[in-house]
Amino acid sequence: MGCARPAIVYAQTVSIALDDMDYYALLGVPADASIDAIKTGFRAFARRFHPDRFAGQPGHVAEATAVYRRATEAYRVLTNAERRRLYDEQRAEGKKRLDPDAVRRSSVRPSAAPGAPVAETYSSRARPFVAQAEQALRAKNFKQAKLNLQIALQHEPHNELLRQKLAEVSSLVVSGRPPPAPPGGAEP
Repeated sequence: MGCARPAIVYAQTVSIALDDMDYYALLGVPADASIDAIKTGFRAFARRFHPDRFAGQPGHVAEATAVYRRATEAYRVLTNAERRRLYDEQRAEGKKRLDPDAVRRSSVRPSAAPGAPVAETYSSRARPFVAQAEQALRAKNFKQAKLNLQIALQHEPHNELLRQKLAEVSSLVVSGRPPPAPPGGAEP
């Protein structure tokens, strides 16, 4: 366990400076790093600071755990495009960590040219239900699509785009007619 000693000292140093480090510095990657570079940086960090490396040293396990949790937080934020964008905005204001309330308040979707379809992103809990709803719509099973959208909306109650989709599908359930074909006659 002799090689763990330098890691202990470094973990203590990082633990002390944790509140002064942004996510990029913590993972040792530049601010314009690719997802692959972030993953590589996190893996290198994990090999060095995983709390299991400090087993049998209770005082150091707590420090390593705190540092590792922050690195995991950094990894989760920097590998998610929407959260990374929000973090970069907050970082420009001098914040070192992503404000979780900003993520919840954010209903901003990726920008697109006027008239272009909006690229929608959903939480991991809502995404399967949205996919099932889209599949049901293609099969013209409007009731099933409505049910799946209602479930997805329970996971993302503040998602306005999801509410709009549900309203459109609900009108289809009442009318029983499929939506008009998109311009150009292109159907999936």
